[in-house]
Amino acid sequence: MLIENKKINEKYGVLKSDMDQFWRFSIEYAGGGLFSKEGEWIHPRVTEKTYEILYVTRGEVYMQEGECEIHAKAGDILLLEPGTEHFGSRYTQNVSFYWIHFLHHGKLPFERRKWENFEEGYLFKELLHYDNLPASPQYVVNAILACILAHLCYLAQGSAAVTDKKAEEIYEWIRANLTARLSVEKVAQYFHYTSDHLSRILRRQYGMGAKGIIEHLLLLRAKELLQNTDKYIKEIAAEMGFASDNAFIAFFRLKEGVYPSAFRNRFYKIHMNSH
Repeated sequence: MLIENKKINEKYGVLKSDMDQFWRFSIEYAGGGLFSKEGEWIHPRVTEKTYEILYVTRGEVYMQEGECEIHAKAGDILLLEPGTEHFGSRYTQNVSFYWIHFLHHGKLPFERRKWENFEEGYLFKELLHYDNLPASPQYVVNAILACILAHLCYLAQGSAAVTDKKAEEIYEWIRANLTARLSVEKVAQYFHYTSDHLSRILRRQYGMGAKGIIEHLLLLRAKELLQNTDKYIKEIAAEMGFASDNAFIAFFRLKEGVYPSAFRNRFYKIHMNSH
């Protein structure tokens, strides 16, 4: 949870200018919004002075950057380079995505430019909410941006650090088959392990057992649906496989500490555009 600037100043004597200087040392948010277009659309031909992150929430995006064509669907992230012309390579229908521009004083610690099934998509709405609050300091927005980039860095470099390919395979199977009805026993049965052995494999690699991973991924999925769709709580509960909306509400409140409706309403001020 973000701490209010006033409380930081009172407790630690930290000046706003000091915090701004700290975050600007490496990255600096330069603008963003939520793009939404009904009907046919294609990205215009542009060359930016900043990095740009696109997080697709609906439809598909086809981008050409240099000699490379990149395709992204809902849940995917694209990272576009500064100083390189990029443009839409195909027309698509009914598209929506977050766009974030940022400056980076140095070289990014990874070469990767596309991520599939990004699990922390709710952070984009949080970032834009604070960006559009009149009294929100720049370092708060930069901190959320840094969190997004940290996730991307971890995902880009994480595969090279994997020491247990079986644990990674199990994790991906859980993610792909995720539902509130998914049990540890069902996962263990699929991989022909006992439940205890399955959890030991996952815990060595991820620091939590099968039950913890299932609940962690369910919570991330719930946050994404709450922040980036207009679906009713009952619809989200049914889509995620909960027995009822009350069961979903109880799960979310236990894990996040607030009701789903309160979480959804927490971040509401965003800049939207359609061209």
